[in-house]
Formats: sequence, C-alpha cells, structure tokens
Amino acid sequence: MYSAFLFDMDGTLVDTFKVIYDSFNSALEDNGRPTFSKTEFKENLFGKPVDPTLAGLIGEISDEGLKKLLKDFERHWFRNLESVKIFKDVQLTLKQLKDRGVKLGVVSTSPRDVIEETLREVGIRSFFDVIIGEEDVSNKKPHHEPVTTALNMLRVPPEDAVFVGDTIYDMQAGKGAGCCTVLLLNGHNVDVLETAKPDRVVRDVASLLQLT
Repeated sequence: MYSAFLFDMDGTLVDTFKVIYDSFNSALEDNGRPTFSKTEFKENLFGKPVDPTLAGLIGEISDEGLKKLLKDFERHWFRNLESVKIFKDVQLTLKQLKDRGVKLGVVSTSPRDVIEETLREVGIRSFFDVIIGEEDVSNKKPHHEPVTTALNMLRVPPEDAVFVGDTIYDMQAGKGAGCCTVLLLNGHNVDVLETAKPDRVVRDVASLLQLT
C-alpha cells in the first residue's frame, strides 16, 4: 500500500530516554548549569525541539554557550551509547519491510552523527536508505521540511509514504509534508491523540506491516 516508511528515532525505534537524560545533565554540569529531575526533563525537553526551549529553562545563554552545551551533550551521548535499547520487534519489522521492497528512512532533530552511531549501536543502521538530521534542514520538526527532504531524496511522493513517530511534533511534520501519519503509542503519549489527530494509531511497531 505504501512504498516508503519514515521513522522518528527517539521513542519510536529506540528507547533513548536514559542516554539523553544522563548526557544532558552531564553537559549541564560541565557548563555550570542546574540539572533536571527526570520529571522536569520529561515534561519540558524530551521529544521537544531543544533550541527554542532550552533558554527558558536554564536561563540566559549566548549562541556560543548553547553550541558548547549541545556539543558537550553529544560527547556524553557517545560515551553512554550502551544505555540505548531497541524496542521490541523493531529489527524484525524493518527487515520484513525491506524484504517487501519498502524504502526506509529516519527523520530526527538530532545531529546526523548521533543518529548514525545510535542506529549502529543497536544493529539497524543498514536498513535505512536515508537519514535526515538537524544539519540537513533549515527548519526542524514540527516543520515539514525534514520529512519533505527525506521524501525528495527517496523520490517518493508524500501520498505513498508513512511517517511514524511518538510526539505531536512528528505528527505535525508528517501532516505538513502530506504523509500518512502513524502515532506509536508508548504509554506516555495518549494526549497526542487529541491534539494531533494522527491518521492511524498502533501500539507496536510490528503492526506497521499491515500497511504494506
């Protein structure tokens, strides 16, 4: 039915909450900034665009200070990669999609080298035909540009593609690009159903096989 599947990474393909939380707090400590509790981090930062959100949470910060903080965050991420866990049935589902001739991509707000290393760590990098990171676009999700860029690289029209994610930002980006949007429920994002109105809802990645 659909010839391309695009995926958000964090919270969709892999459980990166621990690595992101630990790495971000380590970066904040390195830069003399107060750290977050897990509740604060989940409510204010996890799954959200960092650049426009961060200053309001940690106080005034210069552009150079923000760049250093995010670079330190990336450095700690690489050190903590063993904390990343792949979700159930992701590898099997990706393999079956590829076996059916479906094109696959990852669209994330993380830097591309972080995406690449994370996917390699859990053994699924080879499944993807395209990866879009923060440096590949001018506008991050929820803008449609990252999704549209991936589709253009795959040469797939939006009506033939699915974008799978777990946040309102994923659903907004997919809808803006003209894709079928699929919300992957993970126990923490039921509110997205009302605010984003995804085209489809699944409770596990393997259910995506029904769309091909």
